Amino acid sequence: MDKCLRCHNYSVGRVMKRCPLCGRILTRLRKDSNEIVIRGLCPEDRDKLIRFYEQLSDETIYTRFFSIIRYFDPYVDKLVSSSGILAIVAEEASSGEIVGVAELVLDKEGRAEGGIIVLERMQGKGIGTAMALSMKELAKEYGIRKVYGYILADNIKALRLVKKLGGRPKSYYSSMIYVEIPVEDG
Repeated sequence: MDKCLRCHNYSVGRVMKRCPLCGRILTRLRKDSNEIVIRGLCPEDRDKLIRFYEQLSDETIYTRFFSIIRYFDPYVDKLVSSSGILAIVAEEASSGEIVGVAELVLDKEGRAEGGIIVLERMQGKGIGTAMALSMKELAKEYGIRKVYGYILADNIKALRLVKKLGGRPKSYYSSMIYVEIPVEDG
């Protein structure tokens, strides 16, 4: 895969594709003395994404993926190259370190499954909320009517975020909850 150099075309095999969000700055926020930039994921972020996932604790990985994952290369390759995924990152402006990732996996019914993960040392600083709000705006832009996801039943922070975004639990399972967030307000 040729790198895109911030929203130029990139090639996968012989097919040229456009990076849907590459490098597009969605928002900036200040946390402590750091500026955090939330922007579209770019194929050139691959190595930084691998480092990000390698820093996460087993607990954080399990909370997001419902299993412990040790080898993230296939997942990251899918994130940076799939046209059916809208992905953004939260990045420390000073170091360029990725501190959060959010994605929407598009389905054929005008919906998308969402997921967010934030580095432990950056949790509780509003980064996940800012990423979720950015993803909701992107969903509107891309014509997605509803975002859904599965959350562990004891993940109180995620359930609060769903409520803040106007969503609600729809189904309860033994250890997880299926939630839906309408994209259009009201």
